[in-house]
Parts: sequence; structure tokens; C-alpha cells
Amino acid sequence: MMLIELTADNIDRYIDALMRIEQEAFAQPWSREAYIEEASRPIAHLVALVEDGCLVGYAGFWQVLDEADINNVAIAAERRGEGLGKLLMGGLLDIARLLGCTRINLEVRAGNAAAIALYRGCGFTECGRRAGYYQDNGEDALLMQWSASGNQ
Repeated sequence: MMLIELTADNIDRYIDALMRIEQEAFAQPWSREAYIEEASRPIAHLVALVEDGCLVGYAGFWQVLDEADINNVAIAAERRGEGLGKLLMGGLLDIARLLGCTRINLEVRAGNAAAIALYRGCGFTECGRRAGYYQDNGEDALLMQWSASGNQ
């Protein structure tokens, strides 16, 4: 298992697998073009979990000064439950910390118990709620945060 950063130079190799996972994981998936653009954006960091040359999961964040905002985290449906989410999040947190991030934020559907458990297991705490945030069904978003001062 390897963790690699997806960039403009290598996104073409993994984009088909990424889009398959994106479609199965999210009710409102990002487009192929959005991910290709993301791989070129200086503030964006797109991390892929790769096994035997195949992408099995990915996560992305935007870095603004010393903060990271995680936008998507997904593991291939057939590989969920193997601990890969924790491995991916651990790598993502390591990269963000190496880049100088002292606070990391994310939003998660209030009903996504598996993701909430994963994030709590990685040291995130709930810090707010956005009522009716998700347009597809009006579900609330939980705001979660990881802070270097709280995770030493």
C-alpha cells in the first residue's frame, strides 16, 4: 500500500478509478474536470491510496496559511471495512502537518456514522453544525476539527 499525491503529471493514470469511487461514494459527486483542475491548483492537495498500481481510496484538502480544509475522503466500496480509511486519514494528517497546518477542518453528513467514527478516531472533535447543508436531501452537516494544540 502506498500513499501518493495526485498532481497534473499523474492524475490521468488514476482519474478513471477516482471517478468510479467518487460516483459510488457521494450523492453529489465532483466532475472529472473538477479533479483534473484540483490536481493543478497550488492550494489543493489530493492524496491517493494505491495498492499494486490501483487506486483504492483518495482524500483532498485545501491549504490556506496554517489551516487545511478537507473536501473529500473516499474508499472504494469493495474495500471498506479494512481499515484503509484510517490509513488514508493518517497520511493526510501527516502531509497537512508537514505543510505547517495546525488546524484541520471538515464537514460530514450528520447521518454518516462510519465517517464520524473514523474522524473521531483520528482526533477530530465536533465543533458545530450546518442545518440543511446538503442540497440533495437537506441533511445537516457536522463541522469537525483537528487541532495541533489538542492532539499533541
